[in-house]
Amino acid sequence: MSDAWRLPDAADAVAPPDWAEPFVEADAAWQAGRAVGVSSGSTGAPKRFSFDPQAVVASARATAEHFGLSPPDGQPVHIWSALPAVGIGGRMMVWRARILGWALTQDRPSSAPTVTPAPEGHRYDFAVATPQQAAHLGRSGQLAAFRLLLLGGGPVSPTLEAELLEAGRAQDCALHLGFGMTETLTHIATRPLGRDVFLPLPGVAWSCGPDGALLLDAPDRGVDHLLTRDAVEPRRDALSGQDGFVWLGRLDDVINTGGLKVHPGQLERILEPIVTPLIGARRWYLTGRPDPLTGMRVTLVIEGETEPPLTARLLDALAKGHPHADRPREVEWQPKLEETATGKVRRR
Repeated sequence: MSDAWRLPDAADAVAPPDWAEPFVEADAAWQAGRAVGVSSGSTGAPKRFSFDPQAVVASARATAEHFGLSPPDGQPVHIWSALPAVGIGGRMMVWRARILGWALTQDRPSSAPTVTPAPEGHRYDFAVATPQQAAHLGRSGQLAAFRLLLLGGGPVSPTLEAELLEAGRAQDCALHLGFGMTETLTHIATRPLGRDVFLPLPGVAWSCGPDGALLLDAPDRGVDHLLTRDAVEPRRDALSGQDGFVWLGRLDDVINTGGLKVHPGQLERILEPIVTPLIGARRWYLTGRPDPLTGMRVTLVIEGETEPPLTARLLDALAKGHPHADRPREVEWQPKLEETATGKVRRR
């Protein structure tokens, strides 16, 4: 059975593989004038969205303009994905192919995908992947198949970012991280790995609310005054001179410990070089737990069975490596971290 499905070749007489049926359905719906997506469920129950097809067109064109993806000498833009069709990221690749005339190769969704070579010896001009997929692509030497790889679907740890930057340089692949959501039809801003500032795509306006929440306007995408629960900080990108924002984390996740407001996402990036060498590949995150004195205490949650000696080493390393009031004061072990339908860790 084939592990690749191609568009526009999907209209050929060759029947698509069984696993590609959701992509075929998304394509058929688009050609019938419908565009439907489902949210990831990372901030609540998954929601079904119906989009104005013209909003999808605006999103697709903004991506092409943002990354300068115009066909050279009339040749098609070759794009690649191994994202599942259930999320907006996977569906947008199908819709971009239809709207912009790009040539899509969709490989079987997997956390460790094998890249089908682009037609006629080309490199892929644009590709998308989750951080987990990108890690595999870098370690297996497959980044060389792409000119540009856009990451989405989750944060990238400092350790993985450094690893991907090195792999990208060695394999001549530019890597960017996208910021967006289902409601905005994927990314509304991106940042190159190695830099902190997200820069908006064409047609996107943003501002900060009084509590630091990101407010978005993208009229062409049907987004009007969308108040997110993402905490951001305005910042100018030093290299481009453009104004953008630094993502601090989710406002819903903020831990108020003794009057100090801690953004877990931001603190996780700071502590990752201390935590990861001690726990290896185990997944982890920071959260708040009730405390009789401070109201909430910063807690390090780790996937795995309880290991008291390792707990002691972690707390000691954190006290020495990050001797500040926002450091975790407790370690909590969970045999299995809860996940959303798209595989993101659900913070509890």
